[in-house]
Amino acid sequence: MNEPAKSGRVPGHLLILPLFRAQAARTPAAPAVVRADGTTVTYAELDALAGRFAAGLRSAGVRPGDFVGVCLRRGPELVAAFLGVWLAGAAYVPLDPRHPAARLAAVLADTGDPVVLAERATADSLPGTVRTLTVEGIQGAPGVQGTESAEGELHHEGVQFAADADQPAYVLHTSGSTGRPKGVLVPHGGIANRVRWLAHRHRVGAGDRMLLKTTVGFDAAGLELFSPLIAGGTVVLAPEGAERDPAALLRAVTDGGVTILQGVPSVYRRLVEEPGWERAGALRLLFSAGEPLHAELCRALHDRVPEAEIWNTYGPTEASVDITEHRWDPAQDTGAVPIGRPIGNMRVLILDQAGRPVPVGVPGELHAGGVGLALGYLGRPDHSAERFVPDPHRPGARLYRTGDRARWRTDGVLEYLGRLDHQVKVNGVRIEPGEVEAALAAHPWVRAAVAAAVPDGRGGHRLVAWVQSRGEPIGPQELRAFLRRSLPDPLVPTAYVPVTEFPLTPNGKIDRSALPDPADAAAETAHIPVRTPAERVVAEEWARLTGTPAAEIGATHDFFQLGGSSLMLNQLAAGLSRAAGRHLPATALLTATTVEQQAALLTAGRAADDTAGTAEQRSVTPVARDPHGLPLSPGQQSMWLLDRLRPGSAEWNAPVFLSLPAEYDDTVVRRALSALAARHEILRTRYLLRGTEPVQLADLPAEWDVRFARADTADELNALVEADFAVPFDLARGPVRRALAVRGRGTLTLLLSIHHIACDGWTSVVLERDLKALAEAVHTGTDAHLPALPVQYADHAAHRRARLTDTFLTAELAHWKDTLDGIAPVDLPADRPRPATRDAAGAAHTFTVPAPLAERAAALGRSCGATLQQTLLTAFAALVARFSGSWDIPVGVPVAGRHGDEVAEVAGYFLNTLVLRCDAPAGTPFREALVRVRDTARTAFAHQELPFDRLVAELVDTRDPARTPLYQVMFDVHEEGRTGTAVDAGDVAAFRRAWRTARTDLTFVLQRRPDGSLLGLAEYATALFDAATVERLADCWIRLLESVTADPDRRLADVDLLPPPLRAELLGRGSGRPEPGAVTGPERTVDAAIAAAARRAPQDTAVVCGGESWT
Repeated sequence: MNEPAKSGRVPGHLLILPLFRAQAARTPAAPAVVRADGTTVTYAELDALAGRFAAGLRSAGVRPGDFVGVCLRRGPELVAAFLGVWLAGAAYVPLDPRHPAARLAAVLADTGDPVVLAERATADSLPGTVRTLTVEGIQGAPGVQGTESAEGELHHEGVQFAADADQPAYVLHTSGSTGRPKGVLVPHGGIANRVRWLAHRHRVGAGDRMLLKTTVGFDAAGLELFSPLIAGGTVVLAPEGAERDPAALLRAVTDGGVTILQGVPSVYRRLVEEPGWERAGALRLLFSAGEPLHAELCRALHDRVPEAEIWNTYGPTEASVDITEHRWDPAQDTGAVPIGRPIGNMRVLILDQAGRPVPVGVPGELHAGGVGLALGYLGRPDHSAERFVPDPHRPGARLYRTGDRARWRTDGVLEYLGRLDHQVKVNGVRIEPGEVEAALAAHPWVRAAVAAAVPDGRGGHRLVAWVQSRGEPIGPQELRAFLRRSLPDPLVPTAYVPVTEFPLTPNGKIDRSALPDPADAAAETAHIPVRTPAERVVAEEWARLTGTPAAEIGATHDFFQLGGSSLMLNQLAAGLSRAAGRHLPATALLTATTVEQQAALLTAGRAADDTAGTAEQRSVTPVARDPHGLPLSPGQQSMWLLDRLRPGSAEWNAPVFLSLPAEYDDTVVRRALSALAARHEILRTRYLLRGTEPVQLADLPAEWDVRFARADTADELNALVEADFAVPFDLARGPVRRALAVRGRGTLTLLLSIHHIACDGWTSVVLERDLKALAEAVHTGTDAHLPALPVQYADHAAHRRARLTDTFLTAELAHWKDTLDGIAPVDLPADRPRPATRDAAGAAHTFTVPAPLAERAAALGRSCGATLQQTLLTAFAALVARFSGSWDIPVGVPVAGRHGDEVAEVAGYFLNTLVLRCDAPAGTPFREALVRVRDTARTAFAHQELPFDRLVAELVDTRDPARTPLYQVMFDVHEEGRTGTAVDAGDVAAFRRAWRTARTDLTFVLQRRPDGSLLGLAEYATALFDAATVERLADCWIRLLESVTADPDRRLADVDLLPPPLRAELLGRGSGRPEPGAVTGPERTVDAAIAAAARRAPQDTAVVCGGESWT
């Protein structure tokens, strides 16, 4: 037998066997076990039977440290056998008599062919070479009474159990990747810690009855067995086979008066459909484990037993059943239920591939530590060394690598993200099947679903869903349409296989290896031959792409069901367009997925695209002014529509902060502002609706509405700025600008609030520069010497409309459609669920990139032929990738949109937004990722003239109201020469406090300061994030920037993200609080524990002597 590793310091008297025997001494006549027929076995009877079994085993030569096989059917003898094996000093090896003989033989061979305790009825299933003791024979032997010594040892005649937490309690065999089962050595201290936590945390007592229904070969059986027996409760035995029969299982619950039930979601899903729950009112605790638990199932269980608490637990066999738990909150209606926090004396770390803690919200591999860790794998030192690794943060301690993906939420709760080996990549997109399964489970007629990637026959994979419905099978088109409301296209399965019941493993989990073949399901679709020439064209194109013979493709077959993918849609659209002689958009094929539907599109008729020649590139020239107004530019029209969608919102207010000399009086300020409006027509413009089209009309006076105020403190300044910034504009009435002049102690701060329809980032620079020159000229009585403007913004708007011909748009759209094909939304880990409709409320966090770090970043960029912006953008994309778990990140990047010198100094809304696809895989060195981003940016800037709203209209088939389209994060850098926004410390504070909107989920804006440092502003959606979360993101980004500038050849997945304070906080948050009675360190002395108890309950009785008592 392997030398056991040290697993913990649970005192001997707090192990399960001493606790059970102490309970038996206190309540000998209480029911310990209830058979399926209702008869009971008392604690005294169970204790006596365990003693007989121990004596029989010792008489047969079993010695401390040996293994003993237990091959018994569910009954009191099974419970007593486990206790008796422990009493004999051995570890039990559970053997399910229903398992195949080959499986039993393999387990016995792995444990050295030990003595097996069996029934005469089950002994025949064991290998002939095994030495068997029958319970029938042992039960006839004389009983043995026992006593407990002060040293915590149990004595029977010839039997002695020395309590040792590090001695193996049992060996459970789990499936091995090679087909050979692996024996997990679970120590007494580990299972005792888990059982005692359940009993203490959930107040298990004499009135509780827990159902034993799990097959003995799985670790949950130990929880069902021993949790009641150490606390005076009762084990209720389910009838044989009830775990596979929902009706029989529910009868066992109701007939047995069960108060505590443990199961896997697959079983609960079937159980919840059964009638008779009104008789299950005794249930007070429902535990779920083994599979992801979804809120929809919790809701169904809650509806049947509303008084019961529902707990999601998580843990591998290698960590003594469970290591975390979380109570389902009835306020959660959808989605996966978190796995919670560590239980007592257990530790959880989320680490990256290099073994470093990852930040809150970032996925990583879950590692378990603490007293519950198994001793290793029996006879598998190589496997033990691979999975049980040294804890790099606690010398001498170990961690178990679970192979599960998880992440911390900001509230200290863990979210389970699936198996690392279940993650799949389909068409280059990494997919977590659990996310797809959760989305399917939200459908009202879906009972359960499984998603997986299967080979597509062409060297790739496709995503398939197996769906169990609540009634008639749900059509693939309905499921596909339902999923597209919440999932990006790459996560929408291409095929849907209806199942009546999911195949289950012996412990009740879904058996993925036994799922029906998707090809068989597709073949079952009724074959209706193609009937028209158009249907034949479609069938031939499908055959070319999918490899399915055209003769086998029927009119009602579904493209995706036959193996088509979203990546094939563009090829299909091109082929059908060629055949029809006109354009057929790929987006139309997303909803028309059968042969007959696509054939109908071909015959419906559609005007060909306008292929007029591209407008000649020319300079902006003045256009005649129309007293009824001029057209808006494409960017203005988008802004006008956004304002119409949310009238009365201040989210599109753009601030410009200026510091002016304090000696300027109010008249100087007013006259300078009027001169500024006279110079820039856009400041005298309002926006009206003429017929069905908006127009801009410059008919307002140049005078400004200036409010003068005084603020002697930062708080007073903040309050003034915040109040002004929150006031919206009326675009039709105008003006769309105002000014707030605040005098302080020797200061004059001017805030210009301007609607975004008339202002962008560079405009703020232009306005600041012009206003300062005009104010100085007014103050001194001189000329400002500003160059004349050859054109105004309305001239630019006319030029843009003339340039955007159909031919130009077609070419640009083709480029961007190809570039952005298949992009998926990015979801950063949020503090709250995403609202169904995007909430534009926002706030801002400011931070600083020190000048030396900014220079190192610029130098790294120069060495790669990249700009500072591209270097910082690469770091930002890497941050988002690490936190979101996606390595294909679309980032919104603003571009100035000023083409030609004649508009360089003109105020207005020239801004356009590009979507830069940063798709470097996790294993890419940062330097290589930077080169990729550099090339992506160069290409994007060469195609920057396509208005963003036109791109959205073409690429987004159905707008998701919960998200900004095409990107959910933005990034911008203002380098040298950019002013016009706050850079002074006081202005920064006022600006941050006043910020109340968010353009998307998260935006980083960096601005160069005179000292070489970068002022950072993180604008975020308050509906999703707390301020502390965004502050951590900014800290992690700076740490990432430090890491990559020090080692630019490090892989993106390995770049260090954690500043030292966050690292210390994460290492501390993963430890469960110690269970009362456990010794966890030298400071936990007896006198300290007594003092702590006295502080908690000073009035409780502590000592009784005769008629005297002391508190």
